Amino acid sequence: MIVSFDVDGVLVEVSQTYHRALADTVSEFLNQRVGQKEILNLKAGLKLNNDWDATVAGLVFYQSGLNLDDFISLALPGPPDYRKFYRLGSELNIDLPGYSEIKTIFENIYHRYESGEGLRIRPEILAEVRKMARVMAVITGRIREDLDLTFRRHGLNRYFDYFITEDDLPSVDCRKPAAYPLRWLLSQAGFEPPVCHVGDTEADRLMVENYEQEENRKVIFILFEHQFNQQVAADFRLSKAEDLLSILTRLT
Repeated sequence: MIVSFDVDGVLVEVSQTYHRALADTVSEFLNQRVGQKEILNLKAGLKLNNDWDATVAGLVFYQSGLNLDDFISLALPGPPDYRKFYRLGSELNIDLPGYSEIKTIFENIYHRYESGEGLRIRPEILAEVRKMARVMAVITGRIREDLDLTFRRHGLNRYFDYFITEDDLPSVDCRKPAAYPLRWLLSQAGFEPPVCHVGDTEADRLMVENYEQEENRKVIFILFEHQFNQQVAADFRLSKAEDLLSILTRLT
């Protein structure tokens, strides 16, 4: 068995860290307070996996004068990354900060909060998964530095064989929902069914779907539910971390 995990919203509870940093970063650039729930609904509606990209989208949205549903309809078509939001901003005559500046401000704000991150899946559960799985891996949109900080704090590194981060991708086009991270993992580990990916976003689901279509191989998608992903389809759904063990036991 091979089991890969997303990090934010799956292994790690980020409502007090990344979610706050996203709302705070947009608020800082706009010089006005924006609601955390609305910006997260925007991110989910646009099927974004990267908070830097969601920041750009938020800056365009709040200056567009459109309501949330109309903006999502306008901005959803096309690849789910920052480049289309810069193009849209240009079309709407919205002046946007550079992407590198957005990344810097976001990371600075995130690091104010990162010590408060907790876990959604406890080490005891990961230890049980480790007994069942030949390979365990992480596929995340985090940069390596952010992943290392959290994993060292919680002692998670010992459970995993592979770590695929933002820093390991050759280009923006290789981010989720592209199949690249999953394909790279399985090219290194060797495809050995059952293969499972545990995620919490539409980007996770689409990565699995794209891999299946391109490679003609089945990967089981397990969704860890929260309030922003109820509409995401999955082979199995978790409402609590303990459910993962029973699902994996059924698959072995």
